[in-house]
Amino acid sequence: MRLLRRLWRASIWHPEAIPADEWKFRNLKRVWLPLYDCIAIYAGIQAMLYGSTLLNRLFPPEWVDSLGLLFTFVATVALLGVAFPRLYAVEIAGKVVLVGLVAGYVAAIIFFSRSPEPNTFVVGMLAFGLPLAMFRLNLLGEEMKERRQAQLGVA
Repeated sequence: MRLLRRLWRASIWHPEAIPADEWKFRNLKRVWLPLYDCIAIYAGIQAMLYGSTLLNRLFPPEWVDSLGLLFTFVATVALLGVAFPRLYAVEIAGKVVLVGLVAGYVAAIIFFSRSPEPNTFVVGMLAFGLPLAMFRLNLLGEEMKERRQAQLGVA
């Protein structure tokens, strides 16, 4: 029980987790970012279970399964970083790799697809989710800069 209390206190959902000057970001941190990572976890699981019609045409099934497993793992790492703010470096690592995987998927569709019709809708749908992850990386970078300045005593 003590462990559960400690986890609750360390989580983004604890009432004291978000400072008053960041209150406007509470729904971003408590709802939208975790939901983003949960959707990514779901997508990775679906890739493992069913593959991807586009990727299945381009790569062996084992590669697609491995990509799904990697995507699931990386999204879970990112979710842990979102859920527990002290793990911000873990979130950064997860989000960077997640963005890279999605960008790689987009690049694979654009450069390797031999389909007579362009898959631009799929490319657009994949790219549609990238700005939120990149915005979060930007926020995390700003928070890191503020932490360093505070440690150095710079205003």
